Amino acid sequence: MRMEHDHPRDRVRRPLRLLALVATVAMAAPALGQNNPLGQSPTPPRPFQEKGSGISPAPQRALVTPQTQTDKLEAWAKGREEKQAPPLKHQAYYTILEPDDVAEFNALGRYALLVLTVVTQSAEELPLKRVYLRMPDREVPILKIGSWRRNVDQKLVTYKMYGPYREDGFYLFPFSAHLRIAQLQLDLAANRSGLPVIDFPSQAEPDWLRTLQNPDPLPGALPTLRKLQQFIKAGTSGFPIPTSLPQVAPEARRPAPEPSPQPDEARKPTALKDLFKK
Repeated sequence: MRMEHDHPRDRVRRPLRLLALVATVAMAAPALGQNNPLGQSPTPPRPFQEKGSGISPAPQRALVTPQTQTDKLEAWAKGREEKQAPPLKHQAYYTILEPDDVAEFNALGRYALLVLTVVTQSAEELPLKRVYLRMPDREVPILKIGSWRRNVDQKLVTYKMYGPYREDGFYLFPFSAHLRIAQLQLDLAANRSGLPVIDFPSQAEPDWLRTLQNPDPLPGALPTLRKLQQFIKAGTSGFPIPTSLPQVAPEARRPAPEPSPQPDEARKPTALKDLFKK
């Protein structure tokens, strides 16, 4: 059951640093099949068939709401219309809510919060089938917290340029992806798999992330429900607040680790090979 939550701005505990990106996909772009072979080199310059077209505006310090997602999409739709460009089959816009510091990062299980909005011309393409990180040698699933459908207002240019069908969702995003060679991709329910959203490394991470010896989520570690709810309430408004954690194998689930001292000499990790390993 959908549960709406109104969160007044004056209750925000602290401003959150947000990274907002738009992914624009041309109608004739070739599909990237799930079974296509991946490059085996650990550091290829471009191991993916398509390039994500994320556009990163200046960092924001406002609550993320359904309306802010609407406004960003509408701005891009108007820009596309002004250029007399054709409509797209689908459009994705997302915002990443980042932990403030190492302590909060660890309390969240070494995750950030991905707020993802997808608009399509075809109803059969939603709900999203999968969201994941494609890496040169493997895929890492993005854990879904919840998603909600809504219709696009027919008066908006978004309706014309991107479609009438919309889905908003919350996901636990492995924050260390900023340091990796990876690409955030989506599989729609029909017609399209491997839809590229953004390429990593993004060079948009906070400085403290690079100082950690191991920034990857530990196998099975999740934030507590209370901590996740607090984080979502502080950074969003108008979305349902989750009442449960993402589904993982019960035997693999464990509390997020307590913050631990880091070595003086920072080093950048090289692989996500142990992420979600049972």
